Amino acid sequence: MAEQPAGERTEQATAHRRQEARKKGTVAKSVDLTGALGLMVIALLGPYVFTGLAQSLLAGMGNSIARIPQDVSYSSFMRYGLGLFGPTMAAIGPLFAGLMVVGLASNFAQVGFVVSGESLNPSFDKLNPLPGLKRLLSVKSSFEGLKAVAKMVLFGYIAYSVVVSSMDQVLRLSQVTPAQATAIVGGISHTILTRIAVVWLVIAIADYVFQKKQIDKQLMMTKDELRREMREQDGSPEVKSAQMQRRRKLAKGGLASKLKEADVVITNPTHFAVAIKYDRSAMVAPVVLAKGADFLAQRIKEIARDLEVPLVENKPLARALYKHCEAGDFVPRDLFAPVAEVLAFVYQTVKRVKR
Repeated sequence: MAEQPAGERTEQATAHRRQEARKKGTVAKSVDLTGALGLMVIALLGPYVFTGLAQSLLAGMGNSIARIPQDVSYSSFMRYGLGLFGPTMAAIGPLFAGLMVVGLASNFAQVGFVVSGESLNPSFDKLNPLPGLKRLLSVKSSFEGLKAVAKMVLFGYIAYSVVVSSMDQVLRLSQVTPAQATAIVGGISHTILTRIAVVWLVIAIADYVFQKKQIDKQLMMTKDELRREMREQDGSPEVKSAQMQRRRKLAKGGLASKLKEADVVITNPTHFAVAIKYDRSAMVAPVVLAKGADFLAQRIKEIARDLEVPLVENKPLARALYKHCEAGDFVPRDLFAPVAEVLAFVYQTVKRVKR
């Protein structure tokens, strides 16, 4: 197999890199999702809100005409304004509250709680036309352009089809009472808004999936970056503290409970056995769950077979892991590459067996 270029980004981002990107505000987010959900709220609450709004306007106007202030003063005009617009604001209040709740909930569901001022910092790169031209011609910009065209065409078609299907009712507007005409127009508008909201929601979901894939691609690392981050993480106090907590946790559990979480057991095959676990989303490196020599190694292999944990024979790697690691330790950086090869082999084998 040909060697891949050293600068090529072939490695998935580590949890630490994702956390750092998150602090800078680099997270997947679809603005269309907030708009689609907001339009859905308007379509659902609109009939009730606008019915109450019409009634409150009529009531407010009737009261205001009967209570026109006689004296010209700030307090009298304030009371007059509250009597005129107070019922209107009370009628619109539930709609505003629903839009605010949906907007906050959709943003929190996509990115969680992120406060970042990185994008507000001044940067001369923002004034450089070349990066701006590259962004304009990027895949993301092309996708945004196609998305805008798709929304315009789909939304226009939805409105046109609903109006055409309701043409009989539209032609009768001049022959019915104002209340009936309002009901007809309201029903047609409600249908248009509901259908547009559903289509917009589908577009927003596709947009979020695209944004997430773009962020994952942007955060991918070269092998050198991965090794450098591993070296930095090996000596950090946070990693050492996590290792101590993991050791205490593993010491409390039995051997079987440890091996339940293992992805693979690397064997000597007769003298040593080392159980490895790796969760790419939560760990900066694979972790040694348990290790044993001679009788304990045989016991680890027996339990692994019962739990259907894959056993991989690699004599030098098993010997090196047993010598340099304790239960709860991260795999040393000089052994990370061979362990990664074993894990990749196991994942491919498991997928093949499942198929």
